[in-house]
Amino acid sequence: ALLSYLKDKDINAVFHYQSLHKSKYYTNEHDGRDLPFSDFFTNNLIRLPFHMEITFEIVDLICLSIQGFFDQN
Repeated sequence: ALLSYLKDKDINAVFHYQSLHKSKYYTNEHDGRDLPFSDFFTNNLIRLPFHMEITFEIVDLICLSIQGFFDQN
């Protein structure tokens, strides 16, 4: 929901993390254990805009947008 909210505000935040044990490159190597913390981060981490030219004004806008999302929910 947060990603959609930020997208509506033209903030390019994206999905960030995939659990290694669920990736196609490692599935055959995983011993099958549950890894709840890894799964938690898969479901909850996003990558916010971050680059050399980002201004403090844009950082403030991103922060206020995130705060606005949580104030509404």
